[in-house]
Amino acid sequence: MVFTKVLIANRGEVALRINATLERLGIAAVGVHTHHDRDSLHVARISESYLLDDLKQSGYLDIQQIIAAALASGSQAIHPGYGFLAENAQFAKACQEAGLIFIGPPAPAMTAMGEKISARNYAIEAGVPVVPGIGEPTMSNPDLLDACRDLTFPLLVKPAAGGGGKGLHVAHDFNELREVLPIARREAKNAFGDETLLVEKYLLHARHIEFQVVADNYGSNLHLGERECSLQRRHQKVVEEAPAPRFSESNREIMGAAALALTSAIGYQNLGTIEFLVDADSPENFYFMEMNTRLQVEHRVTEMITGLDLVECQLRLAAGEPLKEVIPTREFTGHAVEARIYAEDAFNGFLPTGGTIGKFTSADSPHTVTDTAIKDGALVSSSFDPMLAKIACWGEDRRAALECLREALSNTVLLGITTNIDFLIALLDLADIKESNYDTKYLEGCEIERANPSSSVLSAYAAIATPTSKVGSWRTDGWRLNGMPPATIAAYIDGVRHEVSTESESTLVVDSYRDDVDYWLHHPSFGTWLIKEASDRRISTDRLSDEIVSPMPGVVIAVNVAIGDQVTVGDPLIVIEAMKMEHVVRARHSGRVAQCNVAFGAKVRVGQLLLEVVEDV
Repeated sequence: MVFTKVLIANRGEVALRINATLERLGIAAVGVHTHHDRDSLHVARISESYLLDDLKQSGYLDIQQIIAAALASGSQAIHPGYGFLAENAQFAKACQEAGLIFIGPPAPAMTAMGEKISARNYAIEAGVPVVPGIGEPTMSNPDLLDACRDLTFPLLVKPAAGGGGKGLHVAHDFNELREVLPIARREAKNAFGDETLLVEKYLLHARHIEFQVVADNYGSNLHLGERECSLQRRHQKVVEEAPAPRFSESNREIMGAAALALTSAIGYQNLGTIEFLVDADSPENFYFMEMNTRLQVEHRVTEMITGLDLVECQLRLAAGEPLKEVIPTREFTGHAVEARIYAEDAFNGFLPTGGTIGKFTSADSPHTVTDTAIKDGALVSSSFDPMLAKIACWGEDRRAALECLREALSNTVLLGITTNIDFLIALLDLADIKESNYDTKYLEGCEIERANPSSSVLSAYAAIATPTSKVGSWRTDGWRLNGMPPATIAAYIDGVRHEVSTESESTLVVDSYRDDVDYWLHHPSFGTWLIKEASDRRISTDRLSDEIVSPMPGVVIAVNVAIGDQVTVGDPLIVIEAMKMEHVVRARHSGRVAQCNVAFGAKVRVGQLLLEVVEDV
């Protein structure tokens, strides 16, 4: 290994993941951070870190600042991680010009695959099937509308630049296409700095299968098998696994060969991922979707079944080692599955949440890896991606891996903000998931309802929330031995009033956290619950039906109405942006706007009153 010091151009969990490999290999790590992240774990764990000025733009996207930090620190190379500048060809080129090694593909290969229209053309030239579509950099919204008249709906609108499932919208007819085009273009511009759009035929029943490709600087390449990534919401992955279930050896051979053909065609080097859509009804039909010219979030599942450290592979390839020395043999053992923990209300349309983490404890068990940068007291804002952590588990077979993941999720304690953990647990319990009977649209039609709180939840709340008497005492686990005389207390859970006697007893030892007024409880057997005291119901269900509140924290990017305007059911009233997604707040009934409490650029919290619509009499 020729590297003695490497700068990590990323933050949070990503920076910690790269740092772990550098530490193991004895390579000094250099970090970067903004003022916002000064107290973050990646700053604490990486001994040498440079402050980035983020007053003019996001510091993590400032190429010149990052290169200056690398040079000042004496680093020989820069690892971009995944996200931010990881797929920025200009960054790779700037590193080369500064005499630094970019740990990733060369700039020309990144350029070829970084723009979806260009990538489609390369795939066609390499003989790889593509989804029928239309898109050119110069095409306006009217141009796209006109060109799409020859395509069959539904259609998928997506940014030509970027990735990660951001900015994707499905249109089922021309009216919907006309509505989503400006939204998608605005999201593309904000997220990737490029508003070019691509419109493709939307496959109704498709699986998302991706191949991990590896290539050295001398023309050799191979793949490390495939990953199943079909469980998605808003076109962003939720659960990934390797190898893909219900995937024939014939499919593996043909698609793997197609992935390597494209890898060779663009002169690719280092690690990358070729993503395909596979017709769920006819698996022999597959289509190139895109190539991610970086390490993937879900790389852990590939590591688990191959025994490789993919970050180490990246470092050795970037240092000029041949592929046959980096990966002398390729073997696959067992099954691995990973779940992403998001700051979102999965039982309410997967809307983003946020707030302060009151208590976090990761699962600790064999064959389980938790990647995260969160800690007690950390603020989860709407400025970054909503992923808080990811948990990957290995098993001798798929059943064992799924059981391991369910146990790990059940034993993960994350209190203070609403997350999708309980949703993930319920998802893994479904027969369709156990039998691998799903496609990319499964979560759209999957009706998983929040379970009603058990008596154990209420008993735990009664024990923790009831003040002790002067003669009372508490065990070390937080449960009362002797307390106030029996009484009935009330609380609200998911807007429903519950009453419980303080005489209720339980032997359960629970994890708990209290913020200003609300309680959070967790136990592996009943999950995580937010309990609001009856005396302070500051929740949206208290509001009158004509009061419209914010369903998520974020920033108002559009106010389409003013006081006195008449609206009808479904009219778009306000647009809120959070965690790189937009949410349109629509009128629930017809009437007149009587009150409007926000303007463009306003920051809003969950449950905040936005406006009031008075019903027509």
